[in-house]
Amino acid sequence: MATTNLGTSLTIGGTGMLASATHWLAARSERTIVVARQASRFTRGDVRLVPVNADWTRPSFAPLIAEAIRKVGPIRQVLLWLHDPEALIPLLLPLIGTGRVVLVLGSSQSEPVTPPDIAPFTTVRLGSTKTASGRRWLTDNEISEGAIAALQDGHSRIVGDLVGLD
Repeated sequence: MATTNLGTSLTIGGTGMLASATHWLAARSERTIVVARQASRFTRGDVRLVPVNADWTRPSFAPLIAEAIRKVGPIRQVLLWLHDPEALIPLLLPLIGTGRVVLVLGSSQSEPVTPPDIAPFTTVRLGSTKTASGRRWLTDNEISEGAIAALQDGHSRIVGDLVGLD
């Protein structure tokens, strides 16, 4: 697929349920930095993907990301699935500059407080879906579709319904 030229993109936590969204973003970017504990497994030698094997609980997390960004250039698109957004966003904001940020949040997470002078910040809140027998969690595909839509249009959204599962 031809590059749409989104420049350099960054994904953190995008190798599991957001894998399809990460591949979608990578197909439209010159380079995509993929940050995960085992990012090298996900990238499998794809030259467009720059693996950063990093654990968010370790002090080396932000410096490893900063080094990757220094090597490949400024970030224009960011896709984040963070276990602790409140703690990690302040570390990440100086690294990502003016890139569009899409943060995926679980249904029980509140939107993190962000400074007004940061890059465009978009959230994707994950809910559940009603079924004939109750409710179910969203599929990885449904989650990725919501993230991709937010990357495309920059609008925050809710995927599914924000009601509890039975």
